[in-house]
Amino acid sequence: MLLILTTMSDTIKKWHDMQEEFTEVTKTAKYIFLLDFLDGKVYRYDISLLCKKENEWNPDTESCEKFLELVGHKVNNCEWMVTNNKNIEYGN
Repeated sequence: MLLILTTMSDTIKKWHDMQEEFTEVTKTAKYIFLLDFLDGKVYRYDISLLCKKENEWNPDTESCEKFLELVGHKVNNCEWMVTNNKNIEYGN
């Protein structure tokens, strides 16, 4: 039983850490990168003007998906992320 509780505790801690990281990124969010599986293209949307205090837009998941739908994407056929980095960094 202790092992299960420890594993659940670790999982919950990781989830909270991810939420904190997401919150930090969205505070400085400038771009949404989107991989659209329907056309096989990667899109970058500059949202820095939308995320200013005057606009009171917080790029949470729901509002980002609404934005992506408004610009013509079907979000259930896409993967996307919010970042403050302008360029994509490639892995190995």
